Amino acid sequence: MLKEKIIDKTLRAGDSIETERSRCLRMRFNRNECGRCLEQCDAGAIGIYEDVKINTDKCTECMLCVSACPSGCFEIIGLDFYSLTGRLRKVQTSVQSPVLGCLSDVKKTAHEKTFCLGFLSEEHIIALYVFLHDPMQIDLSGCTDCRNSFIAGTLESRVAAIEEKTSLPVSEKIMLIRNKAEIDFHAVSYDRRGFFSALKNATFLKASVLFENNSEPVLSYSAKKLPFKRELLNRAAKLLPEEAQRALFENYYYDAKITGDCNNCFACIGMCPSGALKIEENDSGRELFFSSSLCSGCGLCENFCITRAVGIKKGFPGKNPFEFISLK
Repeated sequence: MLKEKIIDKTLRAGDSIETERSRCLRMRFNRNECGRCLEQCDAGAIGIYEDVKINTDKCTECMLCVSACPSGCFEIIGLDFYSLTGRLRKVQTSVQSPVLGCLSDVKKTAHEKTFCLGFLSEEHIIALYVFLHDPMQIDLSGCTDCRNSFIAGTLESRVAAIEEKTSLPVSEKIMLIRNKAEIDFHAVSYDRRGFFSALKNATFLKASVLFENNSEPVLSYSAKKLPFKRELLNRAAKLLPEEAQRALFENYYYDAKITGDCNNCFACIGMCPSGALKIEENDSGRELFFSSSLCSGCGLCENFCITRAVGIKKGFPGKNPFEFISLK
């Protein structure tokens, strides 16, 4: 009972999200008109003026701002998605289909609970599909009576969008369940062999590069940081077969072009928040290079370019988005 009260109090505190203004496109360039977080926030809790602020009295912690921001301005305090995924994988050594639930629903039983599931972007869902060996269940049965009831429909739309774009059978592995009676929950129990198997698997996950999170706080406008959901997608893409990779490249990656109007000022490099653009020296002088895997498609370089020489569009036509290519 005491544990439930502490969790409930924490969730009502309204401070589970932190913002980093140097990641906000409008903070980086005051003429930028990005409003994706504002469009997603039905509570009207976000303000972008001299800084990026969240009104904790209005915020319902639906986490849609986290999943909507293309540059990673919003982050959930205390969430380690790699660790969460690793724990779900560990549960799968004993229970074939683990249940992921919401922390706000303290009465529901789940193998793992996390913050409001609105933070699960399409990239997060693709990563779960790729990283988990077996199906998992996401318990949405508590959404009906929640102030963030709209999240259930949002996640269903995201899964449908992924399947339409990629033809990956995501819904067969990431099962969204609204009806409590349809949740197939089995408690984890280990015999001696199962215990050591789970321990070995946990040790492997801890050491695995796949779930190693080396991200550092970014406090400077000049520093480059890859948005977490782009990092997730890059790791997932490398584990998919070629046909599925191609679908991801066409729908979730971006291409850059420059015209003859480019005057080689290279201001776009400084403006890019994720390091997708860089200069390399060659025999003919300095040249602009681009990496699709580091591009979130925010369009800030395009927006900032004085000569309008830079263009960003969805869909990477090349074979390898993980290398830098010349834009000349």
